[in-house]
Amino acid sequence: MFASYVLKPVLFSLLAIALADSQSRQVNDRQLPEELTESESQTILKEQSPKQHVDATIKISDVRINDALKSVQESRHENAAENVVIYASLIKYADEYTRKLPRSQIKDRNNCLKKIEQAIFKTTRIFDAIMRELPFNYRESAQQKVEDLKKIRLRAINDLLGGGTIINSSNK
Repeated sequence: MFASYVLKPVLFSLLAIALADSQSRQVNDRQLPEELTESESQTILKEQSPKQHVDATIKISDVRINDALKSVQESRHENAAENVVIYASLIKYADEYTRKLPRSQIKDRNNCLKKIEQAIFKTTRIFDAIMRELPFNYRESAQQKVEDLKKIRLRAINDLLGGGTIINSSNK
């Protein structure tokens, strides 16, 4: 009888840990962009809650897009184009991370989608400035990333407003 009082809580705890571990693996099976520094990667990965994880990703992406603007103004076009690609990869990572959250975290998911949409919106003018300054041979890859970001933003708005049914376009 004593064993059942002790074993039930232990088994329940082990089951809860296993369930949480499997959910975290589901969420974290998307890799961070390889171009990140070790400290940038660690800053993102140390955050366990979805909101804080996405916040950290957006903060680092903001640094990257601001570096891109600074680089293009200093005529370091290759560096600017690379930072645009890294920025887009970070936003894509945040979007995929958010979309893999379990249904039980719908409130966190919607909060993160809103943050991602706002982050993309806030950088629209920065992208316009970068695109005007980039030479043609660097502009093509950056332009494709801008188009990908527009699709991510559109999907986020669509999911937030109508559960993915408001906007009928190829926004996948």
